[in-house]
Amino acid sequence: MLRKHQEDLRRFRSALFSTDPAGSGGLAPVSRFGPVRSVTDRHAVLTIVGDISDQAVLLERQGRAGSVLTLSVAAQHKQLGTRQAVDPAEARAWVGEIVGPSWLPHLYSAGALSGLTKGGSSTSRPFTTRYFYLFLGADGVPHAEPEHQLGVQLSLLVDTP
Repeated sequence: MLRKHQEDLRRFRSALFSTDPAGSGGLAPVSRFGPVRSVTDRHAVLTIVGDISDQAVLLERQGRAGSVLTLSVAAQHKQLGTRQAVDPAEARAWVGEIVGPSWLPHLYSAGALSGLTKGGSSTSRPFTTRYFYLFLGADGVPHAEPEHQLGVQLSLLVDTP
């Protein structure tokens, strides 16, 4: 399934990494990929959203160099349009394709963090959208999770050797 979307993934990566966040007040334009059919749920389509922001802006630490790549993976029922939980393994596979094998060991998962109904009101249902973070130094090289006040527990997506 991923092979079918290689050209779309290439365009998504290109759009995501083509803008320098430092030149736009610390925020790059949001890039979107999908909807694509879920490989684990025949009734779902996935949308992946990515953005890059300055670490100083996201982490609220003035003077902090580097950027943060944030990726979110959301699922909707393809006919009803309702939010659905995203299979964690499928989300990992898609973000792994986006960041590539050399950056994958540096990618952090924040788990499922959001889920809203169409009216924008919070629900008592489980959170559905899965979030991932990659911290990049000023030189563009991935680095370990810095101290932050994001309010979530991050864990490395894969075990590093």
